[in-house]
This record gives sequence, structure tokens and C-alpha cells, in this order.
Amino acid sequence: MKRNPFELLPDTVKVGGVQVRINPDFRVGVSIETEMLQEHPDVEGLLDLFYPVGVPQPIEEAAEQMIRFYAGEKEEENGEVPKMISASKGRIYDFSLDADALTASFAQAYGIDLEHDLMHWWKFRRLMFGLPADTSFMQRIHIRSVDINKVDKSQKGYYRKMKKLYAIRQPEKKRKMTAEERNEQMRQKVAKRFEEAQAHAEN
Repeated sequence: MKRNPFELLPDTVKVGGVQVRINPDFRVGVSIETEMLQEHPDVEGLLDLFYPVGVPQPIEEAAEQMIRFYAGEKEEENGEVPKMISASKGRIYDFSLDADALTASFAQAYGIDLEHDLMHWWKFRRLMFGLPADTSFMQRIHIRSVDINKVDKSQKGYYRKMKKLYAIRQPEKKRKMTAEERNEQMRQKVAKRFEEAQAHAEN
């Protein structure tokens, strides 16, 4: 049976054939995203955060399930994996740079206090990308994503100035990545970290 889109959001994942409790709070999702953007992410620390009752075995599967949860993937009864809608093909937001704008925008639009309220990661993402255009966060999204070549000549100076003000530094990126490419990069980083840890243990 196809999953009902309005059922309760999951708070477990299956690892080693067993349902394991996770911490689905949006702060964990934010930590996964920000940490995995680092060159050498603390995968072990993320696993400890994601699995509050202990990291299950096999650990590689536990890491894969963590990334799938971050990406909004949940396996259906028929084996299909639907994906949470992504609002961007590139990095047009940054949780560290935009924390204040996001906090203010959630309070303005939803009356939600991100500093105190608990919220499922998937719900947070849906609400984040559904913020009204007049919120400070969505205004930043608009500025970063607008094509200066397509705006009126009188507005080019303004957008150049604002793009510089809200620029996300990405020296390691040669081009923008799709959400799928970003998630695959996370998987590769996790695999690399496990290989490094195994090699260290053998030495």
C-alpha cells in the first residue's frame, strides 16, 4: 500500500532488519547538513547524535540510513523510495549564515520559536521552503538565486551589492550541485571516513 502523505512522520529507521529509534528533531538534520559540508566530517559524532539509544550494527548501514533520513527518503512497502521535495539545485542558503533570518522568519510566518520548539526535520524543511516571500529568509533566497542578466538595468547595481552581502563562500565548489549530487557526496564522505578508520585500526 502506498504511504499516506499525512501519516505521522517517522521516528525510527530500519538497521540490520530492526526498527531503531532516532532523534528526528530538526536540529539534528541541521547538524548533519552543516557537518557534512566540512572536508573531514565527524561522522561518528553525527551517528551518536542521530541514534540517541546507541549506534546500531552494521554501522555502515546505520550511516546510510542517517543520510537517507536527512534527504527525506522513506522506503515504501513496494520498495520505492520517495524523496522530500528540494527547493534548490544549488546552495542558496546556509544554516550558519542564515540562522537569524530563519528564526525571525519562522516566528513571523508560523509563530514558531526555533530556539525552543521541537520539530521533525522533514516538517522543518517543508515549512522552511514554504515561507512567504516577504520573510527575510526568502528574500535572501531570492537575492542569491536571481539571474542578474535577466533583471532590469536599473536594478543590476542593487542585486550585485546584495549578492555580495549575502554570498555563501564556496571555494571548494567548481559549480552548483543538485540535491541528489550533494547527498551522494555525503555518502562518499561517510564511506571515506569508514575506510580511514578501518585503515587506522589495522595499523
